[in-house]
Amino acid sequence: MQSEQEVIRCLANEASVRTLLRIRDILADENLSDKECFYKIEAIVSLFETLGITSGGRHDF
Repeated sequence: MQSEQEVIRCLANEASVRTLLRIRDILADENLSDKECFYKIEAIVSLFETLGITSGGRHDF
């Protein structure tokens, strides 16, 4: 049987991998022009915020 810490570590790892894959998908979106790169970054910042990871006071746009 897995210890509680192992279960938590596995869940955190799974969430981290899903987050990185979603970031990769955002950055790989060829539908956005170079002028729209701001929106790629905004999408990543928003993803982190939905996951409860704040970007601090600098994300006020």
